[in-house]
Amino acid sequence: MKNLIIATSLTVLGSMSLLANAGSSFDMLDTDGNGAISLSESKALPKLMAQFKDLDTDGNGELSQSEYEKFSG
Repeated sequence: MKNLIIATSLTVLGSMSLLANAGSSFDMLDTDGNGAISLSESKALPKLMAQFKDLDTDGNGELSQSEYEKFSG
């Protein structure tokens, strides 16, 4: 019984981790599907919004996939 509880707990924790990563992925944040994350779209992830201006290295007001990859959230 103890092993079942441990296995179930590990499964739940693993699922939570996957959901957390999926929720912060580039595609999930790019809600309009234009291939970039706008400042408005970044509001879904406050840590990303806080770093937005630093990450937007070309200054076009959007984060490309390569700019987003430098996000440390």
